[in-house]
Amino acid sequence: MTQRTFTKILAIVLIAGGFTACSKKMKTTGCPTGQICTMEFAALTVSFVDKAGAPVNVKDVKVVNLRTNTAVLANGMGSKTSQDGKYVFVTDGNKKQLSTEGDDIKITATNAATNKMVSAIIKVSGGCNCHVAKVSGEDTIVFE
Repeated sequence: MTQRTFTKILAIVLIAGGFTACSKKMKTTGCPTGQICTMEFAALTVSFVDKAGAPVNVKDVKVVNLRTNTAVLANGMGSKTSQDGKYVFVTDGNKKQLSTEGDDIKITATNAATNKMVSAIIKVSGGCNCHVAKVSGEDTIVFE
């Protein structure tokens, strides 16, 4: 075997090894390597209002990922309703609980004054994406 042939074989082995390492890295994390993301921390909210559009205080809010049938707690933030009826239901802290394509998230809440219950489904993506994002669904949930 000549020096030149040995060099070619060595180069092929190193390149193949590099591809193998990349595919192992992707299989380990499930996400492509080299993704560049911002340092912002995304949080998704929903507003609860009455028929007139006024904010509603809610209680017993439940957030469930329908794909996994597990409760979702907004990691990194208190899941509390603000004075204007906004509720943080998912954050970047929940990214690994969500699929890259998006999962249907069911949000159920009870009007604190009337005890009426309302539910809505919002599709949210996470997974290999840089941040959680709303794919579809309402920003506002109305108590009829």
